[in-house]
Amino acid sequence: MLGAFPLLGGLAVVAAAVNNAQRTETNPEFAAKAWHNLKSDEIFPAHLKDTSIMQENTGWTRQGILRKGFSCDGNLNEPFKKQAASAGCKQVLAATYTDDTGKYAATVALVVIGSYKASQPLAAKFDEAVNARRTTDLVKPPVRPIAVPNTPAAQWRAYGGAVSAVTTVDENAPYAVAVTAGHTDLKRKYGYLPGVWADQGPGEVRLFPKMAEELAGIFSRTFPRTMEGEKTS
Repeated sequence: MLGAFPLLGGLAVVAAAVNNAQRTETNPEFAAKAWHNLKSDEIFPAHLKDTSIMQENTGWTRQGILRKGFSCDGNLNEPFKKQAASAGCKQVLAATYTDDTGKYAATVALVVIGSYKASQPLAAKFDEAVNARRTTDLVKPPVRPIAVPNTPAAQWRAYGGAVSAVTTVDENAPYAVAVTAGHTDLKRKYGYLPGVWADQGPGEVRLFPKMAEELAGIFSRTFPRTMEGEKTS
């Protein structure tokens, strides 16, 4: 009978291990280090699509990931670069995507800021800078575009951008999302609206910032799910 106790004890240990494996407890310190601990292709999934929007959404396909030069100074444009610096910008991780038609490209950047609190006002500050300009005066997109050789994004041009706060309940997540968008067709000619609309500049002044804003929103909702261990496509 005495020989049965070690076996029962072992079964109890196994049962406890199984129960613990089923618990989903988050590490409060992981969010701040997720940008460093996650793989690049986990941070920037092969396909970005907002499944929360109940409409036709073809999504964006990754063409390449920035492999070096993760500096705030080297990868951000003014006025966002100055805004990010004041928020304690540490690193910039980025990848370039194209929409599924191949006509549009965008560089998506995960900007690592000094703190969650400091990251939240960045989107509003960038919007204020954009709104302070006339519609014919283009504000430089927040992220410098990353071209990817031998892809539809080999020589794309940037025409607009947007910044979004990362949507998360974890106040240890010090991130902002910045996106630059443009057209992949270098031969395309951009026209101005006629008549009374002429002073509003080319249609791209409105098209690409809106496109960048939507993509920034998609990524700002996707990345927190990645930090929580959810697999994204």
